[in-house]
Amino acid sequence: MTLREALKIANLDNVYKHINYKDNHDIDKCGRPTLNQTILSYSHVVAELLNKPVVKPGKMPWVVRNEVSYFDKSPYIDVCFYNPDYIAPKKGLKPWGGKNPPPGHYNCNVNKHNKYFAAGFTPWSKIIDTPIINEAKLTIDQMVAEILWEMCFYGWTESNTIEHTNNIMDSIKKDCKKIVKNKNKCKPTKSCSICWGHGLWRDDSNAPMGPMDSADGMPTKACPECGKNPNPLKIK
Repeated sequence: MTLREALKIANLDNVYKHINYKDNHDIDKCGRPTLNQTILSYSHVVAELLNKPVVKPGKMPWVVRNEVSYFDKSPYIDVCFYNPDYIAPKKGLKPWGGKNPPPGHYNCNVNKHNKYFAAGFTPWSKIIDTPIINEAKLTIDQMVAEILWEMCFYGWTESNTIEHTNNIMDSIKKDCKKIVKNKNKCKPTKSCSICWGHGLWRDDSNAPMGPMDSADGMPTKACPECGKNPNPLKIK
């Protein structure tokens, strides 16, 4: 089933209720949208999506799956794209975030070693006729609600979304130029060949966390080489 097909058969009243419940969960009362506000916003989104011309399915299908929060181990629904060309790295290799990994490591940034990709940066018109893998076994209404909620993370129209994501990518490119320009001024790390003292991501990838995410407080797990774990998960 594609997103277009799911939108056509879903009970949109139920879809909007699911989205409204999601938007009202764990948020201060003053910021909670009413059901009418949710309907007003998302009915325009649905209308725009259904008016898109038919296109070829995207290479990566949608996947709606169950996940667990790194922060408090609570379950949630994750919406992303599944990489059909995924190849698991060879057993025993350690992740390396860049080209030319040293012996015993693999480049965890290459597409083939990433099983899932974020959906927010892809234009709506390219994914309206892309199939959906419903791993979470949700109802059609719940599945559509989760996908619409994810799609509108950066805007309420395709043009808004493209503008927002382009601004993000422009900022990343500018930062990359600064890094290249100042790379000779950086102090080399002495301690670890895996995580450089920033720990690993708390997922199954065992990928090293970067300094920005570590500084932002993203939960980490201990590095097997240096033992660094700057943001250990604290369960209340």
